[in-house]
Parts: sequence; C-alpha cells; structure tokens
Amino acid sequence: MKYIALMALAALPLSACMAEETPATGDPTDTCGMSGYSSLVGTNVAAVTLPADKVVRVLKEGQPATMDFLEDRLNIETDDDGIILRLYCG
Repeated sequence: MKYIALMALAALPLSACMAEETPATGDPTDTCGMSGYSSLVGTNVAAVTLPADKVVRVLKEGQPATMDFLEDRLNIETDDDGIILRLYCG
C-alpha cells in the first residue's frame, strides 16, 4: 500500500510538466462553413449556386427531417416562397 502511495506522490511533479492545451479558434458550431454563406439569408434559394462538392440539405420551415447528423452538411431552411431564413450545420 505504501508503494502505491509513494508512486502516486512521485508522479505528481510530472503533471506540472504537461503542455498547456491551446484554446480552439473559430466557431465550434461552424463545422460546415456556414459563415461563408451567411450573405445568402434573405435571398431566394433558386438563385443560389453552391460548389458541387458541398453537402447541402434544403428544408422548408417546420418540415420534418431525418435526425442523422453530418457535421459538414449545410442545412438551408426556407419559407414557403423559397426565401432562405437560416443556415445551420448538421
């Protein structure tokens, strides 16, 4: 028992040698790059051109959607007239 306590006490100074964790930069909720498309809010979704490799899902406000979460998918929520109301990742 003394041996375990002695080993734990010996390891204590080593914990002070650990590198500091650097804080993450940017918005942790912007995993899909939505900040680059924020200017689209208020425009008609039919007039929007996005890169072909961009994973996008267009939903009408209140429309049911699957619960699968894809962090790189850009979700575009529109009203009944196709005007973009909001963007979010998932």
